Amino acid sequence: MGPTRIKSSVSLILNDVNEILCDEYFCEGVVNKVIMNNQAITISDVEQYGKSSEHNTFYKNLKSKGIQSIVLVPLKGKSKNELALLEIASPRPYELNSITQNKLKDILPIFESAVKRSSQERHNTLEATIQEHYTAIHPSVKWRFYDAADQYQADLQNGDLNPNLEEIIFKDVYPLFAQLDIKGSSTARNTAIQQDLTTQLMLAIDVLKEACNKEPMPIYSELMFRVNEYLTRVKAGLKDGDELSILDFLKSEIYPVFSHIKTIDDSFAKLVQVYKDRLDIDLEVVYEKRKEYESSVTLLNETLALYIDKKQDEVQKMFPHYFERYKTDGVEYNMYIGQSMVRTKRYDSLYLYNLRLWQLQVTTEMENLANQLRKEMDHDLQVASLILVQSNPLAIKFRMDEKQFDVDGAYNIRYEILKKRIDKAHIKGTDERLTVPGKIAIVYSQEKEAIEYHKYIKFLQSKSLLGEVEKLEIEDLQGVSGLKALRVEVLYQENFNEKSSITIQDLIGEEVVMGQ
Repeated sequence: MGPTRIKSSVSLILNDVNEILCDEYFCEGVVNKVIMNNQAITISDVEQYGKSSEHNTFYKNLKSKGIQSIVLVPLKGKSKNELALLEIASPRPYELNSITQNKLKDILPIFESAVKRSSQERHNTLEATIQEHYTAIHPSVKWRFYDAADQYQADLQNGDLNPNLEEIIFKDVYPLFAQLDIKGSSTARNTAIQQDLTTQLMLAIDVLKEACNKEPMPIYSELMFRVNEYLTRVKAGLKDGDELSILDFLKSEIYPVFSHIKTIDDSFAKLVQVYKDRLDIDLEVVYEKRKEYESSVTLLNETLALYIDKKQDEVQKMFPHYFERYKTDGVEYNMYIGQSMVRTKRYDSLYLYNLRLWQLQVTTEMENLANQLRKEMDHDLQVASLILVQSNPLAIKFRMDEKQFDVDGAYNIRYEILKKRIDKAHIKGTDERLTVPGKIAIVYSQEKEAIEYHKYIKFLQSKSLLGEVEKLEIEDLQGVSGLKALRVEVLYQENFNEKSSITIQDLIGEEVVMGQ
């Protein structure tokens, strides 16, 4: 077993370092109790601790920050290898003590719930970061890296003591970008929290109501009144801190009463048990609607990602091109195609046109797939689709420090900025968002692009995949103006399946792309 490490985010005790070796930083007692056995510890007198620990690094950092008493409480994360530390400190000795530590026990599950949620969000963020910043070299461009590596080795063998790796730049490539974003994901997440809290409060009211009938005491009525007040607040809409204050109220005010109620008779013990059975075992809160939401997001993301990956493998046979895909609240992907990205094949604009038609066709299929999934998901989620058109070629460069491709040159950065902002844009002169469920927004800046995509839309309309088309102007964005969009209705198929989709051969053979 290797040395135990702690990584810091915001901490009172770690003195702004990013990582420590626990055995070197803490004394053996703190390591054994807090890190190894997950038990809270209180240091009531930091000076006394300093004497007993031979003024170790932990003491010195506490001293430098003016901390004279401190409580450290370990909180379990999402996985068994994750441990968070709750730090409560005071500039006065003995102000924090074992009594303080005991008082924290009732509210610790609230913090553990927050840690686990934060841990899950961090895990999702890390997954997205890895996908974004540590992308494996795509097979379509691996040949270029082999050439650079071969030249590097040749320079070494020729006596160059400090050879430079050649920069990997692909010039004059055409970008394609699309995303299917889960619409209203933040609202849906908040609604799920609201529903779970409502359920938990109503379950508490059921217990208190029966207690009033069986053992009439004013305290039951008073507590039921306060629970109803919280219930009214929740139904009106959640605000920051509401969830924490409600759970704190239940832990400190309601649960001690439940402990008494259970002793009245067996029927009340069963009633309290009904309440407890609805709580998540780990989080100790009602976690039903949130679990439905999270599993629905996972199902949607995984299914769409697998679908576009499979379709990508097929379309690579048409003409090799670069592809990278990310999972967020939905799926988005980039593609680049051009002569500089291939060594032996001859590029023709026909391949770009086919790829654009393929992208629109696959977007309609992914829309259908997402619509079909609504029957399987516990939480009804819809996606809103967007395609960004860029006719002017640009250059992409492999960033050695970030291990990924990025656009090269100041002018081309406009395209990257646009990708990040366009899905939040509104239709000019209105409060209506450009991206809406059931329609695909195709954003462009040149009229020739609209003419080209009208051909693709007309072709897919003939296959009963797309419906009515709107031509829209988009509000000016920071640093970007003059954008327009075609927004086309998706005609959902009742029993969509991949076998009924249009093949690559169908697309290559279509005359719709021949008249560009």
